[in-house]
Amino acid sequence: MSELMRAGLFRLKRDRVFWLCLGAMLIIAVGQMSIGVRQCRAMAAEGYAVALAGSFFPLVQAAMVCVAVFTGLYLGTDQSEGALRNRLIVGHSRVQIYLAGLGTAMTGTLCFAAAWFLGGGVPALFHRELWQMGGGQTALYILVALFSALALTSVVSVVGMLAEKKSTAAVVSILLALGLVLVSTWLYSRLLEPEMENGLIITAAGMEWGEPTPNPRYVSGALRQVFQGLLNVLPTGQAVLLADMAVDHPVWNILSSAALTLAAALGGMAVFRKKDLK
Repeated sequence: MSELMRAGLFRLKRDRVFWLCLGAMLIIAVGQMSIGVRQCRAMAAEGYAVALAGSFFPLVQAAMVCVAVFTGLYLGTDQSEGALRNRLIVGHSRVQIYLAGLGTAMTGTLCFAAAWFLGGGVPALFHRELWQMGGGQTALYILVALFSALALTSVVSVVGMLAEKKSTAAVVSILLALGLVLVSTWLYSRLLEPEMENGLIITAAGMEWGEPTPNPRYVSGALRQVFQGLLNVLPTGQAVLLADMAVDHPVWNILSSAALTLAAALGGMAVFRKKDLK
């Protein structure tokens, strides 16, 4: 197991996709935070207080895109080049191979998180008067971001370890991540729908507000609980909540991500043990 991890980390240091994603994450973080600082100062000059933290946490979504691209390509390469079968021939078990691949992918994810934290944290540190978020809440939000990114890595690793071609692994991983983002965004938009809506009425006197009427797009009852549960469990759902600074139950989100990480790892290993490696 240790030999596989060392080999994986050595290959990680030479992986061009990894370094491209890492550099892109760092540049995006610095650029986003620089724009955020200017916006906060411009709004402050107009008498409005805008938190710089609102520019920091949306970067989690960019990190998840990097996770999907890197993990799919990195793990898919081993499958397409026959490296996994060679490791079986020299005596490594399938569980060891899977865990080593997952561990290397998670190491890459932590590096992307470090780039996010460094690129966004340094500007925030120099403009901490604009941050406007308590230290405890900030720490919990960062933990939610880290655990959700690791959960997504565990899910995407299943695709990377099982796909037979590198191109297939990359495409499926990216589409899966984007699909989860779209689903999470849709769920959140539905939950934001108001229960009542006021329609505008055109009268002789001009435009007037009408009587409140039920909003047909409002989600209520058990379905609302399901939507909220999915949004809080999905890694991309947590990223959407982080972007809108709407994480109400961070400890629950962290535990959900840890459970999803474990479930995806166990499920992936179970399928990988029966897969015919070419």
